[in-house]
Amino acid sequence: MENGKSLIIWLIDGQTLKFENVTNVENTCSELKFDYFGISTQTNRSATFNQNNIAGVALEK
Repeated sequence: MENGKSLIIWLIDGQTLKFENVTNVENTCSELKFDYFGISTQTNRSATFNQNNIAGVALEK
């Protein structure tokens, strides 16, 4: 598995989401897309978030 970065997303409703081994990040005006490894499911997944729901993001350097 490719070793990715950690990503934290803060939603406008106050929730915080953390993703590990994040790769292929695409950030457009309307969407944030990326691939990650689901720790609890032990599977590779893709995610898409609507930018209207995001208050902020932090991507590991």
